[in-house]
Amino acid sequence: MKLIFPMVLWFAVATGLPAASLSYLEQIPVDTFAKMREVERFQLKVAEKFYLKGEYKAAASEYEKFITLYERSAAAPYAQLMWSHCIVKQRRVYTAIKDGFRSVIDYWPESHEATLAAYLIGQSYKAAGEINNAEKAYRRAGVTHPKHHTSVLAKWDLADIYRIRKDTPRRVQIWEDLTYKTKRDKQNSYYTSQASINLGQHHFYSGNFAEGIKAFETTYKDDTLIRQMYRYASSPISQLTGSTEKAKTGTKFADEFIAYINRKMPRDLTLDSNKARVRDFYYTIAAIHSHARRDQEGLTVYTRLGKLIGVNDDLRGKQAAWHRARKRYGEARKIYVQYKDREAGLSATASTWIDEKKWDNAISTYNQLIGMDKEKESQWQQSIVSVWRKAKQWDKAIATYQTLLTVEAGKFSDWYDGIGYCYEKTGKLKEAIQSYQQSDKYPEMYFKMASCHRRLKQYKEALVLYHQARTDKGEAARATIYIGYTYEQYGQRENAIKWFQQTCKLYPKTSHASQAHAYLQSKYKISVTLGGSNEKE
Repeated sequence: MKLIFPMVLWFAVATGLPAASLSYLEQIPVDTFAKMREVERFQLKVAEKFYLKGEYKAAASEYEKFITLYERSAAAPYAQLMWSHCIVKQRRVYTAIKDGFRSVIDYWPESHEATLAAYLIGQSYKAAGEINNAEKAYRRAGVTHPKHHTSVLAKWDLADIYRIRKDTPRRVQIWEDLTYKTKRDKQNSYYTSQASINLGQHHFYSGNFAEGIKAFETTYKDDTLIRQMYRYASSPISQLTGSTEKAKTGTKFADEFIAYINRKMPRDLTLDSNKARVRDFYYTIAAIHSHARRDQEGLTVYTRLGKLIGVNDDLRGKQAAWHRARKRYGEARKIYVQYKDREAGLSATASTWIDEKKWDNAISTYNQLIGMDKEKESQWQQSIVSVWRKAKQWDKAIATYQTLLTVEAGKFSDWYDGIGYCYEKTGKLKEAIQSYQQSDKYPEMYFKMASCHRRLKQYKEALVLYHQARTDKGEAARATIYIGYTYEQYGQRENAIKWFQQTCKLYPKTSHASQAHAYLQSKYKISVTLGGSNEKE
C-alpha cells in the first residue's frame, strides 16, 4: 500500500495557513512527493490552491502547465489525475474520461494514479447515468488491480449498481466476496464490515439464522455480537412472523436466536459481572419474544429472571412497561409502588395517569413528589405545567407558571414565554403580548408578539416587530416574508408583493424564498427569479 501525502498539508505548513481537506483519491503518494524538486512542488501548490477554492478551470490550467513543464516528473501522473478531477468538477465527464483518466492509464500504467483512474472512470460513468459502462469500468478496475484499495471501492459501487437494477443475487455475491474473501485493513474496514452486516441481514430476512450469524461473526464478537444481531434481527423477525406464509420461518428464526443466547448464558452467578450479562441476555430474549408476537412469553422471561438473580427496579420497570404497552395501567402501578427508588416509582406512576388522561391523579402524584423533596419542586412543577397544557386547562397552567416564577426565578424567560402561550390559547392576546414582553428570548419573541398584533388587526405594531426581527441574520428571511403576509392582511397588495420579491432576492437559498416564490406565482401570477442583487430596501 502506498502512503499518501496531501499537497495542501505541505502548503499549510509552509505558509501557516489552515489546511483544507483532500480525499484519498486526490492525495499524492509520499514517495512521489519526496522525489519532487522544490520548483515542481511550488507549481502543484499553485494548482491545488485554485482546486481547494473551487476554481476548477484555473486549477486545470495550472495542472496542465505542470504536465507541460515537468512531463518527466514523478508527479506527472498525479497532475494528470488532478486535471481529470477538475474537468469532472466542470461537468465535462466524457472529456475527463477520454483525455484525463485514460491518459493516466495509457502513459503511466504502473503508477499508483493508474489504479485510481481505473476506478474513477467507473465513478464518472455512474455520475453521468451510464450504468452499463460504469459496471464494465468497475469490473475492469477490480480485475486489473485486485490487491489495491480501489478494488474494494469498485466492488462496493458494483453492489450499488445491482441495487439499482434490483439484482439481489449479484449483490449478495459481492457481499460474500467482501465478507469472506477480502483481507481486512484500516482502509477497507468500513466496506468489508458493512458488507458483512448487509449479508447477515439479507440472510435474516430469509429466515436463515445460521448463515446470518456466520456473516456477523466476521465483524463482531462475544456480547457485542449478540447486541448487533438483535439490532438487525428484530425487524426480520417481526416481518416474518407477521406474514401468514412465513410465520413458521419467523418463529423458527426466533427460537434459534434464543437458543444461541442461552448457549452463551453465564453459569456462574456468584460474579456481579455475570449477573449483569444474564440480565442483558434475558432482556434480549424477552424482546425477541415480543417481536415474534409471543407477548406472554416475554413476561414469563422477566419472572424467570427475577427468580434467578433477584428483582431490582430496572427489572420492575421492564415488567411495568410490558403491562403499560397493553394498557394495563393498574397492573403497572402495582409494580411501581414496589420500587426501592420511591421517587422514580411515583414519577412513573404519574406518567400512567397521564396515559389514561386522569389529570387530577397525575397532579396529586406530582404534589406527593414535591412534598418528598422541596429542592426538586421546580422539576415537578414543570411536570404539572405539562399536564395542565395537555389537558388544555390554560388557567391552571398559568397559575403553575406563576408559582415557578417564585420557585425558580432564574428561568423567568421560559415561564413568561409559557404564560404568553397559554394566554394566546385562551384568546387573551393583550395579556399574551405583555407576557412575551417580559421574556428575553429574542428574536423569537418578536414573532410571537407580532402574531398577536396581527390577530388584533394591529398591523403597524406587527410590522415594527418584524423589522426588528430582520436585524437578526438567522431570522431575516422569515421576518421578511412575514412582512409580506402582514401587508397582505393589511390590504396593501403592492407592498406585500414587494416584500415577497425581496424574500426571493435577498435570501434565495432559504425555504422562505421558495415559499415566497411559489406564493407569488400561485396567488399573484408573478414570476420571479431566486437570487440576484444584494441591494437592501
